[in-house]
Amino acid sequence: MNLWRMLLLSAVLLATMRPIAFAATETVCIVTIHEEITQNTLYLVRRAMREAIAVRAAALVLDLDTNGGRVDATEEIIRLVERASCPTYTLVNPKAYSAGAFLAAATDRIYMTTGSVIGAATPVMMIPSQGVQELPKSYEEKLSSAMRALIRTTAQTRGHNPDVFEAMVDRERGLTVDGTVIVEKGKLLTLTNVEAQKEYGNPPRPLLSAGTVGSVEELLKRVGLERATQLRIEPYGLEIVGRWLTAISPLLILIGFVAIYIEMKTPGIGLPSLVALICFALYFGGYFLAGLAGWEEMVVFALGVVLLAVEIFVLPGFGWTGIIGVTLVLAALVMAMLQRMPGSPFWPSWQQLQWPLLKVMGGFLGAAGVMAVLARFLPETPLFRKLELSATTSAAEGYVASHGPKSAQLHAVGVAETVLRPSGKGRFGDELVDVVTEGDMIEAGSRIRIIERNGNRVVVTRAE
Repeated sequence: MNLWRMLLLSAVLLATMRPIAFAATETVCIVTIHEEITQNTLYLVRRAMREAIAVRAAALVLDLDTNGGRVDATEEIIRLVERASCPTYTLVNPKAYSAGAFLAAATDRIYMTTGSVIGAATPVMMIPSQGVQELPKSYEEKLSSAMRALIRTTAQTRGHNPDVFEAMVDRERGLTVDGTVIVEKGKLLTLTNVEAQKEYGNPPRPLLSAGTVGSVEELLKRVGLERATQLRIEPYGLEIVGRWLTAISPLLILIGFVAIYIEMKTPGIGLPSLVALICFALYFGGYFLAGLAGWEEMVVFALGVVLLAVEIFVLPGFGWTGIIGVTLVLAALVMAMLQRMPGSPFWPSWQQLQWPLLKVMGGFLGAAGVMAVLARFLPETPLFRKLELSATTSAAEGYVASHGPKSAQLHAVGVAETVLRPSGKGRFGDELVDVVTEGDMIEAGSRIRIIERNGNRVVVTRAE
């Protein structure tokens, strides 16, 4: 009997504790956008989406205080928000003009603080030295038409009244609801929090806003998430750095691959390896700050580099290990650029791949061109000759100076005692000689021929 009582008591305790434990684990991501909407804002929202996925957020809240911003960045942010795997909310705090109104339309519900306003989404042109300028009529009509289509589709998808948002874009449209003129033709629509929450129709429905709240905390209380943990995503300076790093990513790829090539052609591990490490760290770091790359891309890249090292230092030649290594390296570079939005297919579309492939292959082919030039001219440069210097050897070990051996004469044929990349040891008769190639790698055991002797410098090539 005591056992049954204990089991019953345990069941009651579990039943009462479960809701509390579940509520305590809920997290809400709050994205603070108190700025003009730019590419940096796009990076901020990308980071927020990654955080929301990582913590399995119960909701995503856009805290808006913006005069608008770039249309291209706004469109990408809208696509991100539309694919969110959790409910989305906007808090207009205290204004959301132009592109800010577009972002609000992409969320499930819109709330506004007391005295806040939303609207006036007409396109304008920003000139750095002159400020805001009106667009030419023909271009304004073209851009306005595209924006009306975008905002109408977005509003319909989220269940908002698309006519309200169209009146914010098109001053010739006006807005009348249930016989009440909200805004006359010839004027753009801008709503206060009181006007936006006013109800029309039968059954009554708010014009735009789901209600007026005093803060984010009050909004969360309205939607039943007052006990949720708040994870605030705010902009920081490193995202600006990330923007510049992504802009020069093809150059980083080019320098990184060229540095690896120089390291392969010189003995030891030195400055070229450090340069390559810095370049690829900046590359992945930039896309990580942009909210695109994650640790998985870095792991794939590191695995590819390891396979290439095995191919070069353990298995001379170029076989499947090298091919797989190069494939993984290039795949990681492309993956870092991909915008994998929540709910999107695992395999990216060709449209998503085009620009990343173009940038990566541009950097890679540019590096290949530089490598070809270096292969031709680098062995003749004073700097490269300094890099060729090898460790001191002794006669007791069978070595002799390269100017002394009788067997190492011009056109003499011998065997590569070590891998020549490009410097190493060659055996001519019974003598070991320091030799260097013209830039090519020659595997150990290959037949080599002396094609040049200049003092203690012996240049060889692969013998036919």
